[in-house]
Amino acid sequence: MSEREPYTYRVVEAVEAALRRRLTPGRLRVAYRLGYLVLRPWWFVTRPRTRGVKAVVRCGYRVLLVRHTYARRTQWDIPGGFVRPDEDVELTLRRELAEEVGLTPLATTKIAELAARVDRKRERLHVFAVDVAPGSTVRPSLAEIAAVCWMPHDGLPPQTTPFARRMIARAYWEQFR
Repeated sequence: MSEREPYTYRVVEAVEAALRRRLTPGRLRVAYRLGYLVLRPWWFVTRPRTRGVKAVVRCGYRVLLVRHTYARRTQWDIPGGFVRPDEDVELTLRRELAEEVGLTPLATTKIAELAARVDRKRERLHVFAVDVAPGSTVRPSLAEIAAVCWMPHDGLPPQTTPFARRMIARAYWEQFR
């Protein structure tokens, strides 16, 4: 990583931590939206290299879908987030699942590691199939998640992102191979 990316990341982390302590979830949701709009031009200019995780959360034949509050708000996606510098991806996965949807995985299986270009960032995505216990209670972050739903893996809504569709298919392909 270049020096610019860790600096940018540290600034974003510090601002987010300060806002989390001071704002209500509703106001933090607005701050996330504004922050996303501010960061997009910055990403366009700097083209940062980032690492992220995504999770296909499974409970039998059902999969958890989320709608984020700040990006692609009209589309269903799978939970995920950024890997902090020098953080293990498995640790990031567990942290993001706890933060975004309040779930603890029973088992995790890495199903993909791929390059992606999202919002002008050059991202290395680590994708996991995550199994949770039947009856697990989903507690979405009011600031980050607008909606959650459990759907049959073979009956996804039309607004599901193409990436989520591919990873869900891969997660169940790996399970039944």
